[in-house]
Amino acid sequence: MRGATRRQALLAGFAGLASTAASAADAAVGLAGYAINLDTWCRQVAFEQRFGLARKLGFKNIEFWTVDRGNGTTAAELKKRIDDNGLEVTQFAPAWPNFADTANLDELLKTAEQAVVDAKTLGCPKFTITGHGLVPSMSREAQLAGYTAGLMRLVPLLESAQVTGLVEPFNRVNHQGHLLNGSQPALPMVRAVNSARIKLLWDFYHMQLEDGDLIEKFATGADQVGHVQIGDVPGRHQPGTGEVNYANLLRSVRAAGYGDKIGLEFMPADQNDANAVDDMLALG
Repeated sequence: MRGATRRQALLAGFAGLASTAASAADAAVGLAGYAINLDTWCRQVAFEQRFGLARKLGFKNIEFWTVDRGNGTTAAELKKRIDDNGLEVTQFAPAWPNFADTANLDELLKTAEQAVVDAKTLGCPKFTITGHGLVPSMSREAQLAGYTAGLMRLVPLLESAQVTGLVEPFNRVNHQGHLLNGSQPALPMVRAVNSARIKLLWDFYHMQLEDGDLIEKFATGADQVGHVQIGDVPGRHQPGTGEVNYANLLRSVRAAGYGDKIGLEFMPADQNDANAVDDMLALG
Protein backbone atom coordinates (compact mmCIF):
# COMPACT_ATOMS: atom_id res chain seq x y z
CA MET A 1 0.00 0.00 0.00
CA ARG A 2 1.41 3.40 -0.93
CA GLY A 3 2.05 6.00 1.77
CA ALA A 4 -0.80 8.34 0.85
CA THR A 5 -3.26 5.48 0.55
CA ARG A 6 -2.12 4.04 3.89
CA ARG A 7 -2.60 7.43 5.59
CA GLN A 8 -6.08 7.71 4.10
CA ALA A 9 -6.99 4.24 5.38
CA LEU A 10 -5.68 5.04 8.85
CA LEU A 11 -7.55 8.33 8.95
CA ALA A 12 -10.73 6.58 7.85
CA GLY A 13 -10.22 3.97 10.58
CA PHE A 14 -9.69 6.64 13.25
CA ALA A 15 -12.80 8.46 12.02
CA GLY A 16 -14.77 5.23 12.37
CA LEU A 17 -13.49 4.68 15.90
CA ALA A 18 -14.32 8.26 16.83
CA SER A 19 -17.80 7.84 15.37
CA THR A 20 -18.31 4.63 17.35
CA ALA A 21 -17.10 6.30 20.55
CA ALA A 22 -19.37 9.27 19.92
CA SER A 23 -22.31 6.96 19.28
CA ALA A 24 -21.62 5.08 22.52
CA ALA A 25 -21.39 8.36 24.42
CA ASP A 26 -24.66 9.56 22.88
CA ALA A 27 -26.32 6.27 23.78
CA ALA A 28 -25.13 6.55 27.38
CA VAL A 29 -26.60 10.04 27.63
CA GLY A 30 -29.86 8.94 26.05
CA LEU A 31 -30.20 5.99 28.42
CA ALA A 32 -29.24 7.89 31.57
CA GLY A 33 -32.83 8.15 32.77
CA TYR A 34 -33.49 4.42 32.46
CA ALA A 35 -32.62 1.28 34.43
CA ILE A 36 -32.36 -1.99 32.51
CA ASN A 37 -34.02 -4.95 34.18
CA LEU A 38 -31.58 -7.86 34.16
CA ASP A 39 -34.33 -10.45 34.52
CA THR A 40 -36.18 -9.40 31.37
CA TRP A 41 -33.25 -8.27 29.18
CA CYS A 42 -30.11 -10.11 28.04
CA ARG A 43 -31.77 -13.49 28.52
CA GLN A 44 -29.54 -15.09 25.90
CA VAL A 45 -26.77 -15.23 28.51
CA ALA A 46 -26.54 -16.39 32.13
CA PHE A 47 -27.56 -13.88 34.81
CA GLU A 48 -23.95 -13.43 35.93
CA GLN A 49 -23.02 -12.21 32.43
CA ARG A 50 -25.82 -9.70 32.14
CA PHE A 51 -24.06 -7.03 34.20
CA GLY A 52 -21.30 -6.65 31.63
CA LEU A 53 -23.74 -6.86 28.74
CA ALA A 54 -25.89 -4.12 30.27
CA ARG A 55 -22.85 -1.84 30.39
CA LYS A 56 -21.95 -2.65 26.78
CA LEU A 57 -25.48 -1.74 25.73
CA GLY A 58 -24.93 1.73 27.23
CA PHE A 59 -26.72 1.44 30.59
CA LYS A 60 -25.38 2.77 33.87
CA ASN A 61 -28.40 1.81 35.99
CA ILE A 62 -29.85 -1.64 36.55
CA GLU A 63 -32.61 -3.38 38.45
CA PHE A 64 -33.37 -7.06 38.99
CA TRP A 65 -35.60 -9.39 40.95
CA THR A 66 -34.28 -11.51 43.82
CA VAL A 67 -30.76 -11.42 45.24
CA ASP A 68 -30.64 -15.20 45.72
CA ARG A 69 -30.80 -16.63 42.22
CA GLY A 70 -31.72 -20.07 43.52
CA ASN A 71 -28.11 -21.04 44.15
CA GLY A 72 -27.41 -19.09 47.33
CA THR A 73 -26.14 -15.94 45.60
CA THR A 74 -25.44 -13.16 48.10
CA ALA A 75 -25.77 -9.40 47.81
CA ALA A 76 -22.01 -9.09 48.30
CA GLU A 77 -21.38 -11.29 45.26
CA LEU A 78 -23.76 -9.22 43.15
CA LYS A 79 -22.19 -6.02 44.44
CA LYS A 80 -18.80 -7.09 43.09
CA ARG A 81 -20.28 -7.60 39.61
CA ILE A 82 -22.05 -4.26 39.88
CA ASP A 83 -18.87 -2.42 40.83
CA ASP A 84 -16.70 -4.27 38.31
CA ASN A 85 -18.98 -3.00 35.53
CA GLY A 86 -19.46 0.54 36.83
CA LEU A 87 -23.17 0.08 37.45
CA GLU A 88 -25.69 1.29 40.03
CA VAL A 89 -28.79 -0.50 41.30
CA THR A 90 -32.06 1.42 41.39
CA GLN A 91 -34.19 -1.29 43.02
CA PHE A 92 -34.59 -5.03 43.40
CA ALA A 93 -37.47 -7.37 44.20
CA PRO A 94 -37.20 -9.73 47.19
CA ALA A 95 -39.46 -12.79 47.46
CA TRP A 96 -42.16 -11.92 50.02
CA PRO A 97 -44.50 -14.08 52.09
CA ASN A 98 -48.20 -13.56 51.55
CA PHE A 99 -48.82 -11.06 54.33
CA ALA A 100 -52.44 -10.21 53.66
CA ASP A 101 -52.71 -13.09 56.12
CA THR A 102 -51.33 -11.69 59.39
CA ALA A 103 -50.26 -15.19 60.41
CA ASN A 104 -47.26 -14.52 58.16
CA LEU A 105 -46.20 -11.39 60.03
CA ASP A 106 -43.07 -12.91 61.58
CA GLU A 107 -41.90 -14.12 58.17
CA LEU A 108 -42.69 -10.70 56.71
CA LEU A 109 -40.48 -8.93 59.24
CA LYS A 110 -37.66 -11.45 58.74
CA THR A 111 -37.83 -10.95 54.95
CA ALA A 112 -37.86 -7.17 55.36
CA GLU A 113 -34.86 -7.20 57.68
CA GLN A 114 -32.84 -9.23 55.16
CA ALA A 115 -34.01 -6.98 52.33
CA VAL A 116 -32.74 -3.93 54.19
CA VAL A 117 -29.36 -5.59 54.77
CA ASP A 118 -29.17 -6.50 51.08
CA ALA A 119 -30.17 -2.97 50.05
CA LYS A 120 -27.37 -1.50 52.14
CA THR A 121 -24.86 -3.97 50.68
CA LEU A 122 -25.98 -3.18 47.14
CA GLY A 123 -25.97 0.57 47.74
CA CYS A 124 -29.60 0.53 46.62
CA PRO A 125 -32.21 2.90 48.08
CA LYS A 126 -35.38 0.97 47.16
CA PHE A 127 -36.87 -2.49 46.89
CA THR A 128 -40.20 -3.84 45.67
CA ILE A 129 -42.86 -5.19 48.02
CA THR A 130 -45.39 -7.72 46.71
CA GLY A 131 -46.77 -10.57 48.88
CA HIS A 132 -50.43 -9.88 48.04
CA GLY A 133 -51.67 -13.24 46.76
CA LEU A 134 -55.33 -13.85 47.49
CA VAL A 135 -56.19 -15.85 50.62
CA PRO A 136 -59.36 -17.84 49.79
CA SER A 137 -60.30 -18.35 53.44
CA MET A 138 -60.36 -14.58 54.14
CA SER A 139 -62.74 -11.85 53.03
CA ARG A 140 -61.36 -9.14 50.76
CA GLU A 141 -61.85 -6.57 53.49
CA ALA A 142 -59.87 -8.65 55.98
CA GLN A 143 -57.05 -9.17 53.45
CA LEU A 144 -56.82 -5.45 52.72
CA ALA A 145 -56.73 -4.70 56.44
CA GLY A 146 -54.07 -7.37 57.00
CA TYR A 147 -51.88 -6.15 54.16
CA THR A 148 -52.16 -2.54 55.33
CA ALA A 149 -51.25 -3.58 58.87
CA GLY A 150 -48.22 -5.42 57.51
CA LEU A 151 -47.03 -2.33 55.67
CA MET A 152 -47.42 -0.27 58.81
CA ARG A 153 -45.29 -2.77 60.72
CA LEU A 154 -42.54 -2.24 58.13
CA VAL A 155 -42.51 1.54 58.49
CA PRO A 156 -40.21 1.86 61.55
CA LEU A 157 -37.63 -0.50 60.01
CA LEU A 158 -37.66 1.29 56.66
CA GLU A 159 -37.59 4.77 58.15
CA SER A 160 -34.69 3.85 60.43
CA ALA A 161 -32.73 2.35 57.52
CA GLN A 162 -33.74 5.16 55.11
CA VAL A 163 -34.76 2.57 52.52
CA THR A 164 -38.01 2.83 50.55
CA GLY A 165 -40.39 -0.08 50.07
CA LEU A 166 -42.29 -0.01 46.76
CA VAL A 167 -45.73 -1.63 46.78
CA GLU A 168 -46.34 -3.10 43.33
CA PRO A 169 -49.90 -3.79 42.14
CA PHE A 170 -50.36 -6.25 39.26
CA ASN A 171 -53.23 -6.83 36.82
CA ARG A 172 -56.03 -9.40 36.51
CA VAL A 173 -55.41 -10.20 32.84
CA ASN A 174 -52.23 -12.25 33.15
CA HIS A 175 -51.35 -11.95 36.86
CA GLN A 176 -54.43 -13.53 38.34
CA GLY A 177 -54.96 -14.33 41.99
CA HIS A 178 -53.75 -11.11 43.59
CA LEU A 179 -55.27 -8.64 46.03
CA LEU A 180 -53.76 -5.50 44.50
CA ASN A 181 -54.36 -4.74 40.81
CA GLY A 182 -53.95 -1.36 39.17
CA SER A 183 -54.05 1.87 41.11
CA GLN A 184 -57.04 0.89 43.29
CA PRO A 185 -56.98 0.11 46.17
CA ALA A 186 -53.17 0.38 46.27
CA LEU A 187 -53.07 4.17 46.03
CA PRO A 188 -55.44 4.92 48.94
CA MET A 189 -53.75 2.15 50.94
CA VAL A 190 -50.32 3.77 50.61
CA ARG A 191 -51.80 7.16 51.43
CA ALA A 192 -53.28 5.66 54.59
CA VAL A 193 -49.91 4.22 55.64
CA ASN A 194 -48.63 7.79 55.33
CA SER A 195 -44.87 7.23 55.30
CA ALA A 196 -42.22 8.62 52.99
CA ARG A 197 -40.70 5.11 53.06
CA ILE A 198 -43.76 3.26 51.70
CA LYS A 199 -44.52 4.26 48.12
CA LEU A 200 -45.95 2.73 44.96
CA LEU A 201 -44.14 1.04 42.12
CA TRP A 202 -46.18 2.30 39.16
CA ASP A 203 -45.73 -0.22 36.36
CA PHE A 204 -47.46 1.12 33.27
CA TYR A 205 -47.73 -2.35 31.74
CA HIS A 206 -49.96 -3.45 34.63
CA MET A 207 -51.74 -0.09 34.72
CA GLN A 208 -52.66 -0.22 31.04
CA LEU A 209 -54.14 -3.70 31.37
CA GLU A 210 -55.98 -2.90 34.59
CA ASP A 211 -56.82 0.83 34.53
CA GLY A 212 -56.22 2.58 31.22
CA ASP A 213 -56.42 6.39 31.28
CA LEU A 214 -52.69 6.31 32.02
CA ILE A 215 -51.80 10.00 32.08
CA GLU A 216 -54.68 11.19 34.26
CA LYS A 217 -54.43 8.36 36.75
CA PHE A 218 -50.68 8.80 37.13
CA ALA A 219 -51.09 12.53 37.73
CA THR A 220 -53.61 11.72 40.47
CA GLY A 221 -51.21 9.40 42.26
CA ALA A 222 -47.81 10.88 41.37
CA ASP A 223 -47.12 12.12 44.89
CA GLN A 224 -47.18 8.52 46.12
CA VAL A 225 -44.99 7.03 43.36
CA GLY A 226 -41.49 5.89 44.31
CA HIS A 227 -40.57 4.07 41.11
CA VAL A 228 -41.88 3.77 37.54
CA GLN A 229 -41.59 0.80 35.19
CA ILE A 230 -42.71 0.51 31.58
CA GLY A 231 -43.64 -2.13 29.01
CA ASP A 232 -45.89 -1.90 25.99
CA VAL A 233 -49.23 -3.67 25.52
CA PRO A 234 -49.74 -6.28 24.18
CA GLY A 235 -46.67 -8.47 24.57
CA ARG A 236 -44.78 -6.57 27.28
CA HIS A 237 -42.08 -5.50 24.84
CA GLN A 238 -40.38 -2.12 24.36
CA PRO A 239 -42.23 1.12 23.59
CA GLY A 240 -43.22 1.30 19.95
CA THR A 241 -44.25 -2.34 19.69
CA GLY A 242 -47.77 -1.90 21.07
CA GLU A 243 -50.62 0.49 21.66
CA VAL A 244 -49.25 2.92 24.27
CA ASN A 245 -47.95 6.32 23.12
CA TYR A 246 -44.91 6.25 25.37
CA ALA A 247 -43.42 9.48 24.03
CA ASN A 248 -46.41 11.42 25.34
CA LEU A 249 -46.73 9.28 28.44
CA LEU A 250 -43.15 9.73 29.60
CA ARG A 251 -43.32 13.48 29.04
CA SER A 252 -46.40 13.51 31.26
CA VAL A 253 -44.65 11.40 33.90
CA ARG A 254 -41.80 13.91 34.11
CA ALA A 255 -44.24 16.84 34.05
CA ALA A 256 -46.09 15.30 37.00
CA GLY A 257 -42.88 15.54 39.02
CA TYR A 258 -41.37 12.07 38.82
CA GLY A 259 -37.62 12.62 38.41
CA ASP A 260 -36.04 9.26 39.21
CA LYS A 261 -34.99 6.41 36.92
CA ILE A 262 -37.57 4.57 34.83
CA GLY A 263 -37.28 0.80 35.02
CA LEU A 264 -37.32 -1.10 31.73
CA GLU A 265 -39.09 -4.23 32.95
CA PHE A 266 -40.05 -5.57 29.55
CA MET A 267 -38.81 -8.31 27.25
CA PRO A 268 -37.14 -6.88 24.15
CA ALA A 269 -39.05 -8.10 21.09
CA ASP A 270 -37.39 -11.16 19.51
CA GLN A 271 -34.85 -10.97 22.39
CA ASN A 272 -33.08 -8.30 20.34
CA ASP A 273 -31.56 -6.07 23.02
CA ALA A 274 -29.82 -3.75 20.53
CA ASN A 275 -33.10 -2.99 18.76
CA ALA A 276 -34.76 -2.30 22.10
CA VAL A 277 -31.99 0.18 22.94
CA ASP A 278 -32.55 1.93 19.62
CA ASP A 279 -36.29 2.12 20.33
CA MET A 280 -35.63 3.64 23.73
CA LEU A 281 -33.24 6.21 22.26
CA ALA A 282 -35.85 7.09 19.65
CA LEU A 283 -38.17 8.26 22.44
CA GLY A 284 -35.79 11.15 23.09
